[in-house]
Amino acid sequence: MLFPLLYLRTALLFIGLFWPLTDSETGFSQTRPRSRGVLVSPSELVEIKTKAGQGLEPYRKNLQEFLSFIDSLMVTSMEWQELKGEVIVYDRSSSSPIQLSSIGAKLVYGTALAWHLTGEEKYAQKSRSLILDLTDTHGYRNDAEPTFHWGAQGILNLARGGTPYIYAADLLESWSGWNREDKRSYQIWLRDVMYPKVAWASRWRKNNWGVAGSFSAALIAWYLMDHPKWELEEISPKRQKLSPEKAFASHNQYQIGRLLTTEEWKMDGKVAVWGILPNGAIPEEIRRGDDPIDGDHLPSAGSGTHYTMTYIEHLTAHAAFLRRQGDNRLYDHVANDGSGSLLQAYLFVIDNPKKSHCFTSNRINALYLAYDYYRHPAMLKALAACGPGTISGQRLALFARLTQPLVLE
Repeated sequence: MLFPLLYLRTALLFIGLFWPLTDSETGFSQTRPRSRGVLVSPSELVEIKTKAGQGLEPYRKNLQEFLSFIDSLMVTSMEWQELKGEVIVYDRSSSSPIQLSSIGAKLVYGTALAWHLTGEEKYAQKSRSLILDLTDTHGYRNDAEPTFHWGAQGILNLARGGTPYIYAADLLESWSGWNREDKRSYQIWLRDVMYPKVAWASRWRKNNWGVAGSFSAALIAWYLMDHPKWELEEISPKRQKLSPEKAFASHNQYQIGRLLTTEEWKMDGKVAVWGILPNGAIPEEIRRGDDPIDGDHLPSAGSGTHYTMTYIEHLTAHAAFLRRQGDNRLYDHVANDGSGSLLQAYLFVIDNPKKSHCFTSNRINALYLAYDYYRHPAMLKALAACGPGTISGQRLALFARLTQPLVLE
């Protein structure tokens, strides 16, 4: 009876009805998985494309502006040097290397979006090339130091600039040019090179570094869920190995903990109060400027205000991703004393009776994501008064004006 079964299996594969092999048999499932969408799904992109094609606003204008932006990045990126071997971050810059800068992140994710929105393979090919460019890299030490150390700028650059590469890779799932070997090579790099670094930030940093780290580490674990027996190794601040499932749960919980004001969640907090205070202030970010860390408003639009917006932007991206998993805890979280609320952090900035601030033109993309969930009138007012903002976004809440457009009834 063995021969008929083998014949049947071959026939099914031939006519396109996939019989998945296990990971232990082939190293990868024979079934092409579908994109799940980190911040937007392929089906939503089809809807955006359709409405833009019908001339409906703001879809038409957004798509036109988006494609012009991506095409210009495609041209400038031709001058970028290929990444390989040990990567060194120069001058502790968030733009080094350029592939992990905000520009590189926008290009890799933007080209994956553009492929869905246009059907032109040149965009998918560019996104794939950028992703695979990472897979033979390691190190990410500061140029002023002979070896890598915990706290190196490369950790933050990976957490912020490297995370949108996962957004992109997920969107390439249905493209025939993104093959099993590509995905596995990228997954191995995520597991062995990127994860230990961003996991450190997740476990230790209280500020926006940690927010980016927890989201990045959780997203890597999510992307590796098709390898349930793999172990994700953490080196610092504590050596441990976790399955993708356990790492996902753990880093999501650390993001919740980071919002808290209690002693056990101080982490590396550098001021007397921490977390998101009941009034929405974020002391670890406000301390970067001249405003009081525990005040009832932000008197200036200086560094403390901008770092506050950065923290909120990173956290919103994580919240929006989890929402797609059916988990609204980051959006909804409020401790018994009113602390730890993302919504209140927004209102502290944009709807403060003492002094409010517009989110900057890049960071306001996060507000599109947040309004899509909260539908809070203060957010709508802020978008109307301060928007529309750039089409691209800042670091992690990218292209939200395109993918979650503000459509006024």
